[in-house]
Amino acid sequence: MVQTHERRWWILGVLSLSVLLVSIDNTIVNVALPTISRDLSATTSQLQWVVDAYTLVFAGLLLLGGHLGDRFGRRRMLQAGIVAFALTSLVTSFVGNVG
Repeated sequence: MVQTHERRWWILGVLSLSVLLVSIDNTIVNVALPTISRDLSATTSQLQWVVDAYTLVFAGLLLLGGHLGDRFGRRRMLQAGIVAFALTSLVTSFVGNVG
């Protein structure tokens, strides 16, 4: 029983950091819009698509991640999601246009 109690706080900490990561990333997308507009010569319409595409992909992957977490384990899917997030963030840092 004591081991479960101690694990509970570790799990809460990991989940809290994951939620913080998502919140910070959503904020970063909105804060980066002026820079995206300037560096990539994006129009207002394209900037709207950036925000909408991010939200749609995030929502779709959230549903898929929940399903895969139920099938293959939540811990494994959380780790895979964080790694995939880091890799895609790295790849998108080298983008040369809005498309």
